[in-house]
Amino acid sequence: MPTPRRTILKRLGAAAVVTTGAAVVNGTTSASAATASGEDDILLDSFTGTDDQKLTAALDLARTSSPRRPIRLSPRSHTFSQTRTTFSGLRILGPNVGWQNPEIANTAGALPQCNVTLNCGNGAKSWLVGTSTTYNVMVAGITFKSSNGVSQFYHHPYSAGTSYATTLDTLSFFGFKHVLGTPADPFSMTLVTTKGSWTCVGVQDTQFSLRGSDNFLWVAGDLNYGWQGANQGRYLMRFSNLSKTAVKHLYLTARGGSRAVLVEATTQGGLDFTDCVIEGQNANDQAMGALIVTKGQASFTNIKLNFAMARPTDFTDQKDTGYIMVLGGTALINNVWVNKANLPGTSTQVSESIPVVDVRGGTAYVGTVIGCGAGWAAKPLARAAGGTLVADQSLRTS
Repeated sequence: MPTPRRTILKRLGAAAVVTTGAAVVNGTTSASAATASGEDDILLDSFTGTDDQKLTAALDLARTSSPRRPIRLSPRSHTFSQTRTTFSGLRILGPNVGWQNPEIANTAGALPQCNVTLNCGNGAKSWLVGTSTTYNVMVAGITFKSSNGVSQFYHHPYSAGTSYATTLDTLSFFGFKHVLGTPADPFSMTLVTTKGSWTCVGVQDTQFSLRGSDNFLWVAGDLNYGWQGANQGRYLMRFSNLSKTAVKHLYLTARGGSRAVLVEATTQGGLDFTDCVIEGQNANDQAMGALIVTKGQASFTNIKLNFAMARPTDFTDQKDTGYIMVLGGTALINNVWVNKANLPGTSTQVSESIPVVDVRGGTAYVGTVIGCGAGWAAKPLARAAGGTLVADQSLRTS
């Protein structure tokens, strides 16, 4: 009996996945590892009604499917307002996965854009909310925009267990209050992977507040994220009790009143930052205070640390005393390139008496810190006003 044509096409689609990494979706080829075959997708636009009504119907179908079927959005603009409770196996995917930056115009021809405007709140009123431990949630290939400046993408508090083995792939965020977690209630995560190229712009507050362990954050990807303005010393990213986690390829721009990274309450070690750029915008668009404050256990390796401590008197919540402030715990700091900012409104550089690493508590092991760019008369300074400093010969110490 001849093999039906449909079966042959299915086999050809499977072969494409094996040989090229592409999948056949609705008769087209997508280069995303997040894609599934067209007959397995739940297509949002196969339902009627508003976007929220369509998503409700799609979620009902996905929740009862076995194995879980992914919900596939269309290459168009969507608007969602309702808060959604996550469940194990939930997958919401754009039409493909590829770099998208909501700041840059005229990119629609580069790939089918999938834009989602969220008109929701934050915390328990976020778009996605975890109310119990969930497994294998995935969101991929979508540019999210906040309509109101108070939206949050995903909230999973520690009181509700953990978001386990979640994958978040190639997402962009414009105008959000928060993306994952809040400073008062961090996102609880275990074995979570963030990957692909991410962008966070037009931000209204700290985008990432994280806790948990055993995660791989942008190890196979990158995050480009900046904040400008009088932000009262708030941080771009807060890592609260986050251990045994690799964090790579952050490009963080903390301008004006914002700081970049806070590490606190981490006691199991293994929060490792590598291959990151953490800086003010440039010598004349500076970070006014510290870039990194750590009170836990963390390492910072192969870091570019630039344009900070231009006017630390702007801050009242704490006294900023160095590019990196070690206030407790244990910090391993190695292979760091440093560029100096100019003092605001002048061509005079920040003084070399400002330490690159200032230890006020705990222990810091510091090595191979290099001042680059013009104007360095001496080695960068590491200082211990409290705690313990162990520094190599690349630094002056006091």
